[in-house]
Amino acid sequence: MHGSLPSPPTVAYLGPAGTYSEAAALSLFPVTADLKRDPQALSPTLLPYNTITATLKAVVQGEVDLGIVPVENSIEGGVSMTLDSFWQLDGLLIRQALIRPIRHALLSQAQDLTQIQTVYSHPQALAQCQTWLQTHLAQALQVATRSTTEEMDQVKQQSHTA
Repeated sequence: MHGSLPSPPTVAYLGPAGTYSEAAALSLFPVTADLKRDPQALSPTLLPYNTITATLKAVVQGEVDLGIVPVENSIEGGVSMTLDSFWQLDGLLIRQALIRPIRHALLSQAQDLTQIQTVYSHPQALAQCQTWLQTHLAQALQVATRSTTEEMDQVKQQSHTA
């Protein structure tokens, strides 16, 4: 009998599904759709976590093999929650840096920008888009959320949100 196949990695990422962290995880660890054609393909297990700290704690505590979180961006600089976690949690190692283009999109049911009263997004994304938001949506309240995708159900149901 030959040696056993390595097990697929378990990868934590800053969730929920649809975040840039999940996109980074999928680019590093693509999920194999058809195991019948390639029975030795190793599909990872991707697990979303609610916060950066929870994602990194899962790595330190051995719940997952790897974690994917944002560290820095060209507009707003370092992601303080990630950098703070590096100092506070023992045993974290950076294995790989991945440079990904980020393109934010404003999603809303509103027919016109003037109808938007509230914009929900992660604080980092709000900061990255600050100039555009002040120029085009100065009237809108900006509400920080745990992720850029967290409030999508509310945005689908309320035409005055984005």
